[in-house]
Amino acid sequence: MVSKTSLFIPVVALGTIFAAGCATKGYVRAQVQPVNSKVDQVSAQTKQQFTDTNGKIDSNAQREQQDFSAAKESADAADSHATEALNVGHQNTSRIGDLNNTIANLDAYKPADKATVLFGFNRHNLTEDAKSKLDTVAADVQSQQRYFITIQGYTDQSGPANYNDTLSQERANAVIRYLVGEKNIPLFRIHVVGLGEMDLVNGGHTRQDRKDSRRCEVSVFVAPPLPSSTTASAATDTQQ
Repeated sequence: MVSKTSLFIPVVALGTIFAAGCATKGYVRAQVQPVNSKVDQVSAQTKQQFTDTNGKIDSNAQREQQDFSAAKESADAADSHATEALNVGHQNTSRIGDLNNTIANLDAYKPADKATVLFGFNRHNLTEDAKSKLDTVAADVQSQQRYFITIQGYTDQSGPANYNDTLSQERANAVIRYLVGEKNIPLFRIHVVGLGEMDLVNGGHTRQDRKDSRRCEVSVFVAPPLPSSTTASAATDTQQ
C-alpha cells in the first residue's frame, strides 16, 4: 500500500517544477521585453532615418535638376546672344565694306547737271517753274545707272538765323518730297542739307540778290557704269 507520504512527494516535486518553469518564463519574458522594445525603437529610428535620407536625396536631386535646368537655360541664352552678336558683327562688317566702297568710288562721280529752284519770301512751297526744273532733273537721271542728287536749301538774310535754318531745311524737304513722291527717285540717292543764310547770292546786297538767295540748289553727280561682271555679281547678291 502506498503511503500518503509517498504520493505527496511527487506532487510537491511537480508543483515545484511547474512553479520553477513559470518563474523561468516570467524571468525570460522580463529580460526579453526591454530588448524587444529597444529593437522596435531602433527599427523605428532606422526607418525614420531612411525616410529622412530618401527625402534629402530626392530634395537634393530635385535641386540639382533645377540648377542644371537653370544652367542650361543660361548657357542657351548665352549661346543665342553670342550668335546674335556674331550676326550683327557680320552685318556691320558688310555695311562698313559697303561704306568703304562708296567712299572709294566717290572720286568716280562727276557733276552732270544742276538746277536752281527759287522760293517766294518766307515760303517753302514749290512754284510751277520750280516743278518744271525738277521734272527735267528727274528725266535726266532715268538713263543713269550710278548717280546721286544733292539738295542744298538757302534763305536770304531776313529774319533770325535759327528761323532761316529751319526755313532752308523746309525748302529742301519740299524738293525731296516732289522728287521721291512724284518722280519716283529713290530716297537713298538723295543727300540734303539746309544751310540757312550761309551762302547769299552776291552777299544779298540788292533786292534781286535777296530774291535769288531764297533757293534750293539741286546738283546731279554721275559715275561711269560698272563692268558687266560686277553688275551681275551685285544683282546676284541682291537676289540672295
